[in-house]
Amino acid sequence: MSLIIAGEIKTESEPCVIAWDNNLFVGDEGGSIKSYNADLVPGASWTAHSVQIFALAAGDGKVYSSSNDGGVRVWSPQGEKIKEFQYSGADVGALHVFGKHLYAGDEGGNVILYENNVEKAKYNVLEEVKDLWFSEPYLFTARDLDVTVTEIKPEESKTKFITRHTMEGRAPLRISGSRLLILARGGNNLRMHDASIETTFKVLHEVKVSDMIVTSLTTSNNDVWTGGWDGCIRRWKISGDKLEPAGEISVQACINAIVANENSVYAAVSGGKIVHVKGS
Repeated sequence: MSLIIAGEIKTESEPCVIAWDNNLFVGDEGGSIKSYNADLVPGASWTAHSVQIFALAAGDGKVYSSSNDGGVRVWSPQGEKIKEFQYSGADVGALHVFGKHLYAGDEGGNVILYENNVEKAKYNVLEEVKDLWFSEPYLFTARDLDVTVTEIKPEESKTKFITRHTMEGRAPLRISGSRLLILARGGNNLRMHDASIETTFKVLHEVKVSDMIVTSLTTSNNDVWTGGWDGCIRRWKISGDKLEPAGEISVQACINAIVANENSVYAAVSGGKIVHVKGS
C-alpha cells in the first residue's frame, strides 16, 4: 500500500499546530490561524494571538486556540472572536473537542471541561498535560513518562475524580475504537493497548515507528498515522491485536503536526509547508 502527496502549499511562517472540522485550520509561530478547504485552497485567515499558537482544536462549528499570551480563545470558522476564557496562569498545551465539549489541558496539571463556552468542571491530574483524550467516563492524560487514566463524572462532581490506572508512555496519544495508542517513553515506539479497564489496559503490540522522535499521531477508522523529526509520514493498520505497516512517504523536513481526514492526512511541515498525503 502506497502513500502519495496529493497537494502541497507554502506558507509565510512556520506552521505549528493543525486541526480539521470540514475545513483545515493551521496555527503558526506568529499567532495567526489560516483555513483551507480539502484541496488546500486558502480561506479565512486572522491574527488570533500575538505570539506562537500552542494548541488548536476545531469542532461543532468553532475553532479554539491557545498561546502563552493568555487563556483560550474561541472563534468562528471565519475568524470572528466569540469568547476568551479566563487565563489561569498556566499555559494550555492541549485542546480537544469531544462532541459539544472542549477539553483543555495545561502545564499546571489542570484539565478544564467547557460546555457551551462556559466552564463546567476542572480536574487537577498533578502533572503537566501535554496531550489528552476522552472516552467516557475515562480521561487519558500524558506528559513524557506516564499516561494516567482518570475516571470523571462532570454531572456529579466538578472537581472530584478517581485515578484508575497509570502506565508508561508519553504524548501524543489517541483512542481508535477499542484500541488505545500511546508513544513509548523513548518517543520512537508506538504501543497499542486494549482500551478497557477490564484488562487493565493491557499492552497488545509495540512497534518501532521511527529512528527519531515522533511528534504527531492521528487516527481515522483503522488507520494510525505517525510523523516526526525524521520527516516521514507513516501509516499503520490496526489488524486485531497487531499494528501492520501500510505505507510511508518522506516530506523532507520535520513534521510539526498531522491530522487525519478519512483516507488522508494533512501535515504541518517545518520550513513553511502544508502537505496533503493520501493513501491508496
